[in-house]
Amino acid sequence: MLSIILTIILSLAISFVTTLDSSKTTLRFGETTLSGIPLFYVVFASLIIGALLASVTTIVNLITSKLTIMGKNTALKKSYKSSDQLQEKVNRLEEEKSALKEQIRELINSRKDS
Repeated sequence: MLSIILTIILSLAISFVTTLDSSKTTLRFGETTLSGIPLFYVVFASLIIGALLASVTTIVNLITSKLTIMGKNTALKKSYKSSDQLQEKVNRLEEEKSALKEQIRELINSRKDS
């Protein structure tokens, strides 16, 4: 954003210098001809159009970046959820393992007593 502001300031300085030359120019768009337009109007129009295009480009890049980040955040949340589910499953299996070990000890003890 700072580069856009510096570009606009530099462009304004250049346009100020060009306004010193207020000669009339002719613009041709295909077969359409616009004549007698002061040069500083052409320069200012070019600056404004350039600033608008730069702003649109910056906004599009910002939106694209935000959407990319949001997509990665969604994927990260899904992986956290999956990790939590797996951790719960590990905890349940650990409890089951402990219970089975206790049953084995009880069986071994009951066989020794018999």
